[in-house]
Amino acid sequence: MGCGMTDREERVVFRPLAEGDLPRLARWLADPEVATWWRQAELSLEAMIGQYLPAIEGSDPTRCFVIVIDGLDAGMIQTYFIADHPAYARQIGMPLGSVATDLLIGETALRGQGWAMPLLRAFLRRIVFGEMCAKLAVIAPEPANRRGVHVYERAGFRWLKTVRIEDENPLESGLEYVMVQTPEEFVAGDHAGR
Repeated sequence: MGCGMTDREERVVFRPLAEGDLPRLARWLADPEVATWWRQAELSLEAMIGQYLPAIEGSDPTRCFVIVIDGLDAGMIQTYFIADHPAYARQIGMPLGSVATDLLIGETALRGQGWAMPLLRAFLRRIVFGEMCAKLAVIAPEPANRRGVHVYERAGFRWLKTVRIEDENPLESGLEYVMVQTPEEFVAGDHAGR
């Protein structure tokens, strides 16, 4: 096992989202429990291709991954440097080097089974603080998403501020409960036995 990694973290793999994953992603996003917090105006294959193909092909700087747990495609996680999205960056006001992450567990059998915290820590370790060398990890659920907030706190995030975001897509507008974690806080979490 790697330094600080738990058994559950070791069982999680992140593979880049591919065009062939989009029908499954649409199914996950249509689930009412997911749709409450991850809103999509349109879930047709054409709409999914329009939204996610630029990231898959690399013309959009967002990095999207399928979460794989014990060989089962379980959900999706995406990450990006906040500075790569200037309108959002101006509104959220994070320092350069800040990386945002969004995730969903799409497979209902894996929800409520204690996977969210270890998979998020594995992603931070390998991708956000690892490959991307983030200066600050940011996750910004809606304030009403108390379950998500609790999981993110357990993963080492702390509340920084609540911000109202205005987006050209009304589904992306609203309050965000901005939570952050530095690389040093992340390492301290390993020592605290998270």
